[in-house]
Amino acid sequence: MNKRTRLIFLGLSLIVLISVGYYVTNDFNFLLNDFWFTSGFLLLILLSLIDQPHFSKDSNVFINAVTAGISLLLVPEEFRNWIFYIFLGLTFYLSISSYSLMWVRNKELSYENKFVQFLSKINREIGKPQTMFSAFFLWGALNKFGVNSNGFNTLLLYWVVFMILNLPSLAKIINSLFEKSEIKKQDSAIGTIFGVQSKNTFLVKLFSDRKETIKLFDFVEFKYSIDEKKQIRKGMILDTYLLNEQQWVKVLTTSEINNIFENKQIFDNHTEDTIYKIQNVPDNKYLDTFAGIVTENSTIGKVRFIYNSKATIQEGQLLEIKVGIEKKSAFYQIVEGITKIQQLENKNESALIIGEAIQLGTWNQEKVRFEQFGWVPEINSPVYITSNIPEVKILDGELKIGQIPNTNFPVIINKELALTHHTAVLGVTGTGKSVFSRNLIREHLKEEKVKVICIDFTGEYKNKFNDLNPIDVISSEIANKIFKDIDEIEMAVSKNYGKDSDATILKRKEIASIMHVEISNFMKNPDAKISLFELPDVNNTSGILEYTRLFFKILFHIAKTKKSFGNKVCLVLEEAHTIIPEWNFVGIADKSSQSLLNSIAQIALQGRKYDVGLLVIAQRTANVSKTVLTQCNTIISFQEFDKTSSEFLANYFGQGIANILPNLKFRQAIVAGKALKSNVPMIFEVPIIEEPEVDGILEAEEQIKEKMEEKKDTFEE
Repeated sequence: MNKRTRLIFLGLSLIVLISVGYYVTNDFNFLLNDFWFTSGFLLLILLSLIDQPHFSKDSNVFINAVTAGISLLLVPEEFRNWIFYIFLGLTFYLSISSYSLMWVRNKELSYENKFVQFLSKINREIGKPQTMFSAFFLWGALNKFGVNSNGFNTLLLYWVVFMILNLPSLAKIINSLFEKSEIKKQDSAIGTIFGVQSKNTFLVKLFSDRKETIKLFDFVEFKYSIDEKKQIRKGMILDTYLLNEQQWVKVLTTSEINNIFENKQIFDNHTEDTIYKIQNVPDNKYLDTFAGIVTENSTIGKVRFIYNSKATIQEGQLLEIKVGIEKKSAFYQIVEGITKIQQLENKNESALIIGEAIQLGTWNQEKVRFEQFGWVPEINSPVYITSNIPEVKILDGELKIGQIPNTNFPVIINKELALTHHTAVLGVTGTGKSVFSRNLIREHLKEEKVKVICIDFTGEYKNKFNDLNPIDVISSEIANKIFKDIDEIEMAVSKNYGKDSDATILKRKEIASIMHVEISNFMKNPDAKISLFELPDVNNTSGILEYTRLFFKILFHIAKTKKSFGNKVCLVLEEAHTIIPEWNFVGIADKSSQSLLNSIAQIALQGRKYDVGLLVIAQRTANVSKTVLTQCNTIISFQEFDKTSSEFLANYFGQGIANILPNLKFRQAIVAGKALKSNVPMIFEVPIIEEPEVDGILEAEEQIKEKMEEKKDTFEE
């Protein structure tokens, strides 16, 4: 019952009551002196203005009881019989008990204990205006006029008409005569504003007799009565509900929706708070970009939004939200989607999809990077799928490694920082990791003073870089000779109870000198850009470990003492778990293995001081030395499944984005670290990379692969 109907109801009832009173008393003294009129008038007020015809809360009962108690003071002394004192005691009971219940109760009645439920329900029945003031009214009329009097019978008839013949229905009929004609005649009127959920979101109760059909994403127009400027708003139907057997819709208003209609008014003579459906909507792409609205429990770093859109979104999608007073565009990347059932009244339910997106920040077009924003979007802020940006210029020394999925936002790294501060590329087989890594190596080789040494026991790199004419950093003949010398040293040391003799010490110096010359020759050769470190054809595992250890030790010595002859060195560790395994994956020859790990760890810890950087390529972080891996200041991870990898990478990326590692698609990866220009973890997509074709080597390649696999197996044993 709206306000106008209530007032009409009160006015009609009061006029009839006064008319009946005058008829039975022949004067108007009853207005101030008679208890029956006071109780009847209070009954009208509480039923019409307070609107308690069907339900009274504990607070209503308390007010009714106090009001009833005050009204009893008008009863003359001669009429204060035993019924009067029963009424008076009842008002005291209701006022005290209902007030106590207001303090005791702290949850819904159905969840309270049985005694509280019983007491509250009894009070609500006794304390209803119909019950209490009807009794007062009839008792007062009986005392005043007597049982068989004309006055009592007339007032009884009034009470019957008032309580039984539904006078409120007549009030509604009269109220309809006062409605503005444009509401009844305007076919586009669909409902009226009932509540406001935020500055831009309105809850609308639909007219039961509306002529327009309503569906999601219809556009509407209205004038909100609270607006100081009385502006005409445009909105969009965002959601529909069924509550208390009535239909409701949620309407979202934004400046972008106004722009669809070029801020032009569609309807004339608006009735305030009445919603009108717009029929002819100009062509627009608003629904192609609208994704939903921000919902509760959003934070600065992660927003949650209700997905309510025609547009298709997916993990890794970039979203845009206007944030702060200045309404800056902040960008968020989707990392999760959750289904949810929202309980409504009367066992109704509403199904929702809640998306979660981490903040990348605001976009700085000049600096070509994201900059973090330090505040949270307002609740119910619209969320949009990001549109493309103007093309950006990639500076010298930078490399675009990909772009954010479904956008042209570039993901850029600094090549020098990626090299000198170590980079790890992780991911299971078949995700695009190897092709990406080889392309990164080629980009490093484009720099004038960069040398690349690939530690590759698979034999794959020799063929993949055949167009660049890779050389062996240590020739196969010299490598075989060195290994024989190492084997002789180990035999001599074992015979000497594990101690070096003068002869073995001299032999070690000779080996170191030969290796020093070989590595130095590669460093000095201006025509040699890429070299391979391969194992000789041997099966002595401890000898292989010692050979590999000496190589890294001497390489680092040259970097420290000779500055690599003016070069920066990128040391590629392919299948890193075979070279730098985690300590619990070391199988045999623990002392030799630990010495090798220590040599590589020294490069990881101090290499950037001398322009020696690692490119660690591995399938699983669990199998790779954490001492080395934690020194990689830039991490690029393709799809990973194991829990250990996710837990380790969560330290770099954050738990929210690390959780999506198993869901990454082919050629999708997460990047974070010092070399990344935006300096915030993000999901990106690697472009299709076409590697140079090498003719006439397929058969040889397969033979070499088989041979090198045998070496790798020996090394891993």
